[in-house]
Amino acid sequence: MRKISQLILIATFCGMITPALAQSNCDPWIVSIYKQLYNRQPSADECNIRNYNNGSWSSYQQLTGFIKGYQSSRSGGSSSALSPSMVTGDPWIMEIYQKTYGRRPNSWELNIRNYNNGSWSSYDELAGYIRQFQKSLSDNGLVIETALLNDRYNLVAIKKGNEYLSANILENKGGNVVAAGGANVISAGGANVVSAGGANVVSAGGANVVAAGGGNVISAGGANLRYSVASTGAPRISVSPGLLGAGFGSGYSIQSGAKLQVKTSGNGSIVFK
Repeated sequence: MRKISQLILIATFCGMITPALAQSNCDPWIVSIYKQLYNRQPSADECNIRNYNNGSWSSYQQLTGFIKGYQSSRSGGSSSALSPSMVTGDPWIMEIYQKTYGRRPNSWELNIRNYNNGSWSSYDELAGYIRQFQKSLSDNGLVIETALLNDRYNLVAIKKGNEYLSANILENKGGNVVAAGGANVISAGGANVVSAGGANVVSAGGANVVAAGGGNVISAGGANLRYSVASTGAPRISVSPGLLGAGFGSGYSIQSGAKLQVKTSGNGSIVFK
């Protein structure tokens, strides 16, 4: 996950930093997104990275969603305004990620099956499994990207290098898998799962996927995964039916039909098929 220097927080101290100095200390992606979305520079308070998923994001597009959620909540938006606080789970997992990595876990990281297939006997044992899991992601070149869909669900994409491998819909609470694989995500994410005003998950090539001005294709060279922002400010994500689903299996045996299997921690693995 992309972490930004904590020095940016200086720009928010007591509101006494001048706008020009605040901007110079502001993360360049934050500056760019405020210019793109609101045609202005962010204030010193808006430069505080902790406003956006506690300073943790994995892509420009994800940060864009966090900024829009933050602005919606500030402007007195509806109670259903998207917020990183909607992603919650086991309190030990939440605490370990905060202590070890200085951030909240994303919904995939909240799924207990990443950690010895959901079995541990102590806080310290769980902390060890979490470290194993993160090391495995790094060793295998896997990156997890998420986008809040509404107050109940979010989209999770896993990529290896510059290629997206999988797309799943997960519950914000606990990270349970609701739909796995491009075709299933499309089926579940059509107006049935995703509420009006949230994000729309639709098949690639749909005429309503890319907002005026063009969307940002974030899968290498292709239309497997596409992200754009609608005129309402809601993110819209296009998922190809060809993307794999990510599930869980034993770390000791090869799962039938798996295209790729990556050990997580203890007796566990992520199975892509």
